[in-house]
Amino acid sequence: MDHQTASIALSLTQLCISATMIGVYFAAPTERYTRLWALSGVLTAAGMTIIILNAFRPPGLLLMVGNTALFSGCVVVWVGLRAFFGKPISRWAYFLVALFACLYFLLIENKAEFSSRACLSSASLVLVFILCLQTLLARNPEAASGKLGYAREMAIAGLLMLIAAHVLRLVVLLCKPVNVSAALLSQINIITVYLVPLAGTLLFFPALLLLYFERIKHQLLLSLEAKQEALENQTRFVQMFSHEYRTPLAVIRTNLDILQNKDQSSGRHFAANLEKMQRAVLRLLEVAETALQRDQHHDGQADIVCEPILMPDFLRSVIEEASDFWSERAPQLELTYAQAIVFHGDRKLLKTALLNLLDNAIKYGPKQGMVSVQLRKNNAALFLTVDDNGTGIPEHELGLVYGKYFRGSRTGFIAGSGIGLYLVRRIIAQHAGSIFLANRPGGGTSATITLPLPIEEAQSGAIEY
Repeated sequence: MDHQTASIALSLTQLCISATMIGVYFAAPTERYTRLWALSGVLTAAGMTIIILNAFRPPGLLLMVGNTALFSGCVVVWVGLRAFFGKPISRWAYFLVALFACLYFLLIENKAEFSSRACLSSASLVLVFILCLQTLLARNPEAASGKLGYAREMAIAGLLMLIAAHVLRLVVLLCKPVNVSAALLSQINIITVYLVPLAGTLLFFPALLLLYFERIKHQLLLSLEAKQEALENQTRFVQMFSHEYRTPLAVIRTNLDILQNKDQSSGRHFAANLEKMQRAVLRLLEVAETALQRDQHHDGQADIVCEPILMPDFLRSVIEEASDFWSERAPQLELTYAQAIVFHGDRKLLKTALLNLLDNAIKYGPKQGMVSVQLRKNNAALFLTVDDNGTGIPEHELGLVYGKYFRGSRTGFIAGSGIGLYLVRRIIAQHAGSIFLANRPGGGTSATITLPLPIEEAQSGAIEY
């Protein structure tokens, strides 16, 4: 192998690795060390290109720029390693680059021989490679735990080869053995300058990629473990809550029945208040059962019990319950429909969904606010719309309000858990339907539920009311 072939092989290898490092930057642009390693790829590629283009020209400024860029790329690799292991960026990096550029410029200005410039380059690279080796050999928690062991050992082996090659090159350049033939000296130079650095480069730079991928793998495993732990905690909480909440609610309900009986026998007039409390407890039971129903099934799907529901009567009873529950706000509730549509669904689940919509319309609207419920049928679908005249929902939050525990920015100090619309969407989805929220032009929010009707019902029409 001659000098030109070895030089081309090393240069092409450097350029390919530089392109790979740049690709890593675009794959993960948020990590600081990937930015630094990508910058090292750019500097190395630029430096090698300039050196190759000026290899057969008299030494000049461009050769100095190319060698400085190549050296800077190696320094930036060291800086990236420090960032990878969480160490502060050393200001010595800037000093080393500036010092190398000044010394190389002085050598070119003084028309120094090639051996002098080569000694400066090799000595400088040995220093940077030793700094990289020291960073890798330091007691880093990740490296000590073995999570980055293979990639770290691969990088160390590559650095040792690079250091050995440049040290041997320095020895050959400085000693200039006279008893060695020119042909043998040329072969030694090829080995020390090209082949061993080529092998070291093929070990070290891919090892940086392995370090990066091992870090990503470790972070993903930690994230998976955290999610698994959170899921287990949630499951334990659901099991505990589903086991414990029924007893106190049952006690409250029983005592309310006793108080109501005593109230009736004594002739007092607390029946309305007691009845309201009973309905509140029953509703709490229904909502809790609905919220836990999905978590109690191993397949993640809740069972629904379908039955024919005459929608106008059903809606009228739900509206009456919501009006009684929010009697202190005196809401103006109205129901409009053209046909008495029959829908097959789970009465309890649909009641929970509609009560949550009415709760939001009343709670976040003004006192004595108007809430309109409209029922209609179009082709093979049932449409149920709840309109209010509240403050509305910010446009950027319309797609977020269905999230579990999400509360809008306009909820203020109004009590709430942020689970209502999440339950509504889930219940409607269990009935193969959908819900759409939009702000009304005149103010307030419009919630439209779409539920599919069986083909035979859609074709036969609805019962005239």
